[in-house]
Amino acid sequence: MGSYQPVKGTEEFYPADYRMKEAVFAILRKTAQRFGFQEVETSPLASLGLLTAKSGDDIRQQIFILEKRSNEEIALRFDLTVPMTNMFAARAKQLPKPVKWFSLDKNWRYEAPQKGRQREFYQLSVELFGSDKPEADAEAINTLLACIEAVGLTAKDVTLKINNRKLLEGLLRDIVPEQLLEATIRLVDKSGKLDTEALQDAFAEEGLDASQIERINQIITLKGTPAAVLKQLQTWKLVGQALDGYNELKATLAFIPEDYVTVDLSIARGLAYYTGNVYELFDRNGLYRAIAAGGRYDELVKLLGGESTPATGFGLGWSTLSLLLTEKKLLPQPISGPEYYIAPVNEDVLPDALKIAAKLRKTCSVDLDLLRRKLAKQFDYANAIGARKVIVVGPEELKKQSVKVKNMQTGKETVVKMADL
Repeated sequence: MGSYQPVKGTEEFYPADYRMKEAVFAILRKTAQRFGFQEVETSPLASLGLLTAKSGDDIRQQIFILEKRSNEEIALRFDLTVPMTNMFAARAKQLPKPVKWFSLDKNWRYEAPQKGRQREFYQLSVELFGSDKPEADAEAINTLLACIEAVGLTAKDVTLKINNRKLLEGLLRDIVPEQLLEATIRLVDKSGKLDTEALQDAFAEEGLDASQIERINQIITLKGTPAAVLKQLQTWKLVGQALDGYNELKATLAFIPEDYVTVDLSIARGLAYYTGNVYELFDRNGLYRAIAAGGRYDELVKLLGGESTPATGFGLGWSTLSLLLTEKKLLPQPISGPEYYIAPVNEDVLPDALKIAAKLRKTCSVDLDLLRRKLAKQFDYANAIGARKVIVVGPEELKKQSVKVKNMQTGKETVVKMADL
């Protein structure tokens, strides 16, 4: 083991792990493209002002801020939604609507590393700009569910917990004063991570009395199938903002598969830029953190200097997804080694071995011995790296313009003419 360990909360991928990760990423990219989303790339560096424009106080403490140079305050992005929205805002007038983009890249958050959450992490971010219709929310959600199914998971493995910020805020406004609304929503967002007593204490510390806390608990404990929860909400005689949120949620639910969905009024999403439907995807057994999360953020484009534009989307995290795929034994095992490994019998045939390698590399993956080892050692190495076939280059075969080719899976060995390679 080396003297210097990787930075805590980061991950390094050796070849086999890297191939496996890239195999999953290829599936996610293809799925997003099937829904008409186009891939974009944002810089990992962003101005601190951009990242903190509408992200809530909590996120500022999680941003990796670089050393200040001149008047520039630069930081590492903590998600892809904000920089992708900024990209859209810069060219919004020229782009045909709706705009459907995705990105799959690294992000950084300064926080305590734990299972399923790293300081440096990969995320698939799928964003849709320009439609305020419920089918736009559904398009994002259905893309997420298609990604989940494409990697082998089903509704038996995961559930989408969905709520609406307008519905939640409208209900809470009848209970708490305006100045305590934001703090109350932040606590609701954390309610799944706190036990009942700790949550009640946290509400009380914000200045809420027992009656208010009891009414809040009635709201955030309402969860179940779409039909059951919508029926219960109808009995609450919703008005104003709460009614608007209810109608948005109901309309969106009509366009997504019910077997995945749990309507859960405790889902709030901590980031301050969400304005409508919000959701988080969890494993059914509750073993891991949220696998994915998203929602509607209709005010962010305008906040970043663009024209007012409705927007919706989600982020899918690799850290937690990989844990669930590992548990379910669904991680792909892509072919690892080269198609051919070339084993020269001695130094005299090296020039011919190199020529064969150069010819095959125009169409195939090829490795060859670089240590001038004995033939037995070369076979051991070829087997260790997963080579599918070994080409033995020897003087006797070369005189006949041929080589020996051994299939490493079947053990079958054949003589092949050089011209036929």
